[in-house]
Amino acid sequence: MKSSDWLMEWKNKTLVDLWENACARFGDNEFIVFGDRRITYREMQDQVDRLACALVDLGIQKGDKIAIWMPNNPNWALAELATIKVGGIMVPLSTRFKSYDVEYILKQSDSVCLLMMERLGKINFFKILLEVYPELGECQPGQLRSEELPFLKNIVLFDETIKGGGFTITELLNGVGTPNKEKLLAIQSKILPEDVVNLPYTSGTTGFPKGVMTTHTQYLGQTVCFRERLGIREGDRFIAIAPFFANFGNYFGLLLPMITGGCSLMIEAYDPVLALRMIEKEKATHFSGTPTMYLDILNHPEFNQTNVSSLRTAMTGAAPAPVQMVREVYDKMGVEVICNGYGMTENSGCTTMTQKGDPPEILANTTGQPLLGVSICIKDLKTNEKLGNRQIGELCTKGWIVMKGYYKMITETEKCFDKEGWFHTGDLGMVDESDNFIITGRLKEMFISGGFNVYPVEVENFLYAYPGISLVAIVGVPDKRLGEVGIAFVVPKQGSTLTEEGILSFCRERIAGYKVPRQVVFVQDMPMAGVGKVQKYLLRENYLNP
Repeated sequence: MKSSDWLMEWKNKTLVDLWENACARFGDNEFIVFGDRRITYREMQDQVDRLACALVDLGIQKGDKIAIWMPNNPNWALAELATIKVGGIMVPLSTRFKSYDVEYILKQSDSVCLLMMERLGKINFFKILLEVYPELGECQPGQLRSEELPFLKNIVLFDETIKGGGFTITELLNGVGTPNKEKLLAIQSKILPEDVVNLPYTSGTTGFPKGVMTTHTQYLGQTVCFRERLGIREGDRFIAIAPFFANFGNYFGLLLPMITGGCSLMIEAYDPVLALRMIEKEKATHFSGTPTMYLDILNHPEFNQTNVSSLRTAMTGAAPAPVQMVREVYDKMGVEVICNGYGMTENSGCTTMTQKGDPPEILANTTGQPLLGVSICIKDLKTNEKLGNRQIGELCTKGWIVMKGYYKMITETEKCFDKEGWFHTGDLGMVDESDNFIITGRLKEMFISGGFNVYPVEVENFLYAYPGISLVAIVGVPDKRLGEVGIAFVVPKQGSTLTEEGILSFCRERIAGYKVPRQVVFVQDMPMAGVGKVQKYLLRENYLNP
C-alpha cells in the first residue's frame, strides 16, 4: 500500500485499532525482545487487557491523564498500550527528569495516575518522587492526597521491592482475574481519531514547559509515512535505543513494529556496546538514532568486530547529519536506505523527510520534503507573505501533523497561528529548487544537545532560584559529540561568592542532565539591546572567538 492511501487505510482508526490489528494479524510473532525475555503480540495483549481493566477499576476514564515514568523495556509498552486502551492520555516523563521537572509536569497536566518504575541505574525515580510528594509514604494505596498535586490519586509501581502509597503492578493485575472484554470494547468504541492520545511536554520562549495535545490521527499518519518512505517491511526488527518518552523513540520502538508485525529489540538505556551486540544477536534490520548515536557506534572499537549486515534501513534526526557520517552508514553499516528528518513536538515529531535513494549530500544539507498531506511554506518575518525558493524566512505548516494546541495555554496556542491558519514553527529556513527544505537557524533560542531540546529560558528561570545570581543567560555552543552544549553566563550579585561547581551541582541535583550547562562563565555585565534584552549572539561570538 502506498503512503498516498494512508487516509483511506487509517482515516477512521485509532492507536487502539493499530494495536488490535497487530494482535489479530501477528499474534504469534515476537513483539518484544528484552534481555532473555521474548514476548509475542498475543502474550502482551493479555497483559494489556488485564492492566486496562485494572485502570478502569481504579476509576480511570476517557480523557484522564496518565503519566508514565520508565526506561525502555516491556513495562513501558504495557503501560502505554493499557493507557491508550482505556482512552487515557499519556503524559511521558523523561528518565532524566529531576524533582523540578516532575513536579511541574504532573501538576500542569492534571495527571490522575502515575505508572512508574523505581529506578534506572543510579537514578532513583521513587526517591525523586518523594521529594515532590512527601505525603506518599504516609498514604494508603488509592487514597493519595496532596495539596501540590490535587489530581494525582493513584501510583502504580512496576517493582515489587517498593510500595509507599502506591499499588504494585502484581497486586493490581492479580485483582483483575479474567479481563472483561465487553467492557473494554465498549470503552474502545468511544475513542475517536481526533481525540488527544499523548501530551508530551516541550518548552519555549516563555520558559515554562507546555503540554502538546497530539491526536491518534497524527501518530498514525506519521507511522505510515515513516513506513513508506523508508520501505519498512513486514516482520522487520527494530533496535530500540531512542527513549520511548520521546516521539522519535516511540515511533521506531513501538508503533512501527506494530504496523508491520515487527519486533522491538529493547535496550533499557542507550549504550553503543549493547546496541552493537543486540544488532548482531537478533539480526536487527532497522536502526534509528541521533547523529551522536551513529557516531558513537561507528567509532566504537567493537564496531569492526560486530556483524551488522542484517541492517537494511536507518533513520536519523534531531540534529544535522554530517555528510561523512551518512556515507559511513551506507558503506560501513551497509544499510540500503537512510533518511533524515526535521520536526518538532508541535508537528507530531516529523515535518519533512528525505526520500529513499537521496544521496548523502541531500541528507546532510537538507531535511527533505513535506510528509503527505502536509503544507509547508516559508514566510517573510515582517510581512508574513510567502517567499520563493532560496529566500530565508520562517517555516510555517498546515495539515494533519499540527497539534491541537497547548494544554491549558490558550494564549500561547493562539500566538503560534496566524490569521490564515498557518502554524509558525519559530525555525528559519528556505526551500531549494528541488523542493527540499533547508533549516538555516532558529527564531527561538532552543538548541539541541545529544538529540534533546534545551530551552535557555527554562534553564535561566530555574537558575534564578540560586542565591547570588543577578543575571543569567544560557547560550548553545558547538560540541563535537553532542552537537551543542549550554554555556551559562552569570552576573553575580554584589557581595556574593558564587562558584562554578556550586551552580553546576545545584543543576545536576534538580534538572535533567542534558539541561545542565557545560560551563559557567562569570561576567560583570551583559551586552544589551535597546529594549533591555540580552544579545545572546554576542555572548556566543565572544565565547567562540575570544
